[in-house]
Amino acid sequence: MMKQCFFMASALMINVFSSSVAAHAGHSHDIDDAKLAVSNAQIREFLPASKASVGYLTISNHGGTAANLTKATIDGLGRVEIHEHKHVNGMMKMQKVDAVTIKAHESVSFQPGGYHLMVFDPQEPLKVGQERKLTLYFSDGNRLFTNAEVVSLEAQAAHSKPSKKQHAHH
Repeated sequence: MMKQCFFMASALMINVFSSSVAAHAGHSHDIDDAKLAVSNAQIREFLPASKASVGYLTISNHGGTAANLTKATIDGLGRVEIHEHKHVNGMMKMQKVDAVTIKAHESVSFQPGGYHLMVFDPQEPLKVGQERKLTLYFSDGNRLFTNAEVVSLEAQAAHSKPSKKQHAHH
């Protein structure tokens, strides 16, 4: 009787193991998948009579492969676009971009004078101190969720000024 129980338990374990191996055979786990993190996400409240505002954040890629940000959404806002400032013929020009690449082991800061999120069509007024869910979409199908704090123009300007510890170019 003991041998029969042992045989049945062994057969059951082999069956469970082989079916899980077969189910797992269809894909692989890439150890190098991008490990992304967001910090300092903020949206500026809409100024009176303004139809657009701006959002800033930093995306860090701790993984071994590049990640391509293709889209962003923020709860309560009808539209979010990824933009960048570029110097063209001595003039600062803002343009919409389709994607931003965050290289492996690097960070990209969305800040004044560079990449930023343009936000439009608030469904209700943004209030300083609120947090809104920010969703970032990547070309590989991954999404990253975080909260973006609604800040005033003054707070955002103070936050973007270089501190005395940072090197600023003149």
